[in-house]
Amino acid sequence: MPDLADQFLDLPAGRTHYRLDGPAGAPVVVFVPGATLPMFVWDGLADTIAAGGYRVLRYDLIGRGASAAPRITYDADAFDRQLTELLDRVEPAGPVHLVALAFGALITARFADRRPERVASLTYVAPDGFGVRMSPAVRLMQRPVLGDVLLAAVGTAVLLSRLPDYSDRPEIVQALRSRFRPYATAPGFQRAVLSSVRRMPVHDAGALYRRNDDRGVPTLVLWGRADRVTPLPDPERLRLALPHAGLRVFDETGHLPHAERPAEVATALTAFLQANTAGTSGTPD
Repeated sequence: MPDLADQFLDLPAGRTHYRLDGPAGAPVVVFVPGATLPMFVWDGLADTIAAGGYRVLRYDLIGRGASAAPRITYDADAFDRQLTELLDRVEPAGPVHLVALAFGALITARFADRRPERVASLTYVAPDGFGVRMSPAVRLMQRPVLGDVLLAAVGTAVLLSRLPDYSDRPEIVQALRSRFRPYATAPGFQRAVLSSVRRMPVHDAGALYRRNDDRGVPTLVLWGRADRVTPLPDPERLRLALPHAGLRVFDETGHLPHAERPAEVATALTAFLQANTAGTSGTPD
């Protein structure tokens, strides 16, 4: 649950839970979580980047974590509106570095496509948009009416049952389960997730990624080779979507490489950020 360092903003898009760390005036790095887990999924990596001299913003998507879950359509416009309004209030000056996990990559790619002048770089960790693994229950939930009934009956169990696919390390799965369980039953959360997976391009975002790549936005892709949630796609498909992106694949690592290989991921991300800080709102110490 939120701690004393966390803050809230009443945005038009919805009340948003966020946290801001690191020195004021430094280059801004925004960590965007995925479809279900709140911003705690970035604990460790975000703290390391902040300690390295960057201004780090992390937040809960609307409908997730401690952010509000308004009765809206959870589509690209809704998430883009939240991120834009949050940046306008918290860090309005200069382009920012965007770091996103899975579903969050769809949000940051859309933001960069619409507002390229506000983006210094993009980092995608196991990005959605190349096809995601869905259990039979999740596929049924995507169907109108039937999906809503199933969600009400077994939604929490289905969401918790996915966690072992995130990592082969029991301690990581157990930590995720204990921290995620209170949010999995929060009012509006499951409805928001269902709306999101029905309306976001989780299976085919290649054209969106390619537009940013063609525009020359510096991009880094980090992936676990053993990812069972968003499996590493065929190399040709990845190349067509992101021909100029840097790619780092971590062997024997699952959906959260920053949790399983924290030092290696932090080193790779820090080097990428340092190489692309020109023109941002400052330079790290």
